[in-house]
Amino acid sequence: VYIFINDIIIFSDTIDKYTKYLETIFSFFEKKNISIALAKSYIIYPSVELLSFYVDRFGLTNIEHCITAFRNFVFLNNLKALEQYISI
Repeated sequence: VYIFINDIIIFSDTIDKYTKYLETIFSFFEKKNISIALAKSYIIYPSVELLSFYVDRFGLTNIEHCITAFRNFVFLNNLKALEQYISI
């Protein structure tokens, strides 16, 4: 059985807390025999965009352009409208 975890985001307002969080998660991984791909790991980034949020030491902030795009999205309410949209 293989399980893939796409994202684990660890953030903190201080480097000491951040280091402690990393130690905790790495210790857990080691105990549970979970490996990570170092080539896909990014450590000590000041901020990251993830799932329409901007994550940094202050917490989560909405990424406005994603919210605007979602608000402007037209939801089709029947099969005929869908067929016209995808040109069937």
